[in-house]
Amino acid sequence: MNMSAISVLPDLCTGCQSCEMVCSLSHEGACSPSLSRIQVKKWGEIAVYLPIVCQHCTSAPCITVCPTRARKRIPETQAVVTDPRWCVGCKSCIYACPYGAPVIHPQTHKTMTCDLCDGKPLCAEVCTVGALTYALEGKISLEKKKLFFQKVVHAYGPRRQVETRIG
Repeated sequence: MNMSAISVLPDLCTGCQSCEMVCSLSHEGACSPSLSRIQVKKWGEIAVYLPIVCQHCTSAPCITVCPTRARKRIPETQAVVTDPRWCVGCKSCIYACPYGAPVIHPQTHKTMTCDLCDGKPLCAEVCTVGALTYALEGKISLEKKKLFFQKVVHAYGPRRQVETRIG
């Protein structure tokens, strides 16, 4: 089965947070960025917004490192998610994720990530500028991600340390 994920084009993101709002509303019944499975981060020094969302890796390190096996792949969508019945909030998946996608739920203190909304991600549907699209994994361009992070490194200059987690 082909893997799918939400493709992110940070150059198009305006930081409107519509994706965060629709995500938190559909999953938690409240419009709150802290309850969203997608997080829009602002890189203040260069005024760029970066939506961070699970890419549902083929060999997901978050699944491998989870000591309670709470991280699982949903067979129907191939989404990598946390089973809250087993998660103890140890954050191993957060540290293992190359995208920094898992986040801690502020009330349950367990991790959560994008579940692809049963194959119809609402965040991509509400993104009017096209910064988020739902695509087959093979169509998500790693080169676009690398170019973006090169811009970040260039903006920070050669003397500052910037951790880039994209290979």
